[in-house]
Amino acid sequence: MEAVHLLEHRQHGDATFHIQAYHVVLTPGPYQQTVNLHWHSEAECIVVTKGRVCLQVGSRRHVLAEGGVALMSGGELHSMAAPDQGPSECKAIVFGLDLLEGPSGDRVQQTYLAPLASGKLRLPGVIPEHHPIRQELAVLLNAIARALEDQPTGYELRVKGGLYQLLAELVDARLLTEASPRRETDDRRAEILKAVLTYIDEHLGEKLRLADLARVANMSEGHFCRFFKEMTHRKPMQYVNERRVARAAELLKDPNRSITAIGMDLGYHDVSYFIKVFRSYKHCTPLAYRKAWLRRPAPRSTR
Repeated sequence: MEAVHLLEHRQHGDATFHIQAYHVVLTPGPYQQTVNLHWHSEAECIVVTKGRVCLQVGSRRHVLAEGGVALMSGGELHSMAAPDQGPSECKAIVFGLDLLEGPSGDRVQQTYLAPLASGKLRLPGVIPEHHPIRQELAVLLNAIARALEDQPTGYELRVKGGLYQLLAELVDARLLTEASPRRETDDRRAEILKAVLTYIDEHLGEKLRLADLARVANMSEGHFCRFFKEMTHRKPMQYVNERRVARAAELLKDPNRSITAIGMDLGYHDVSYFIKVFRSYKHCTPLAYRKAWLRRPAPRSTR
């Protein structure tokens, strides 16, 4: 149940093996993880392992069923959530392209890896449900995740081999996409949104006004509200409350911090209102959430 910060600076794996697999539990309840809109420099591959997952990439939302696959290039805004009250779990594999790089004169490096690193080539995003290679990609990603989790002797070779195979399948299926004017427009809009989301995160404990957010985006308030709703599928203040609740959930893991102090730190000067807002998103009080967190079993690697 760990909220992901907007621009991740965490090390996925380590400097000698830049990759990590995460088991993500989005199912509503005491073990639910919060994966808000965020981005990172690494590529990310997702395969749904139980139920359904609502994945947002850029401004587009997709509901992926079990076996669903998405492959995202570094820098892409994305988030995950449970689309309903049912099971919602996936594996997320986050890796730097430097893991696969060879010498600068290497043909694979010049033809595929360098263009992927520069953004001239992009990973395809969500693979359509009925695409002929979707099931094969799901099997491959599950195998990579399992190798990273179990780490048998030689697992590094299996992981790197699996990633090269993944890229080869995408090339064969012509799923690596080139930059286009529409994609460049989407990227510019995403950069504006990133600036606004970063501003919100940096000022969560302060009074956030619509005029402040519109100024960051260099838009009128009316234009900004339309832009924000189109990009995030939320009203600006709804998103602010979601981020405050996600941050509160992190702070509640520390049993020594009082619930009143946490609410005050996040701009809620009325503890009753803080509890009301928290319950509206988490379906339980902050105290019940803390107790459930402290009772939970030791988790696997999570986001």
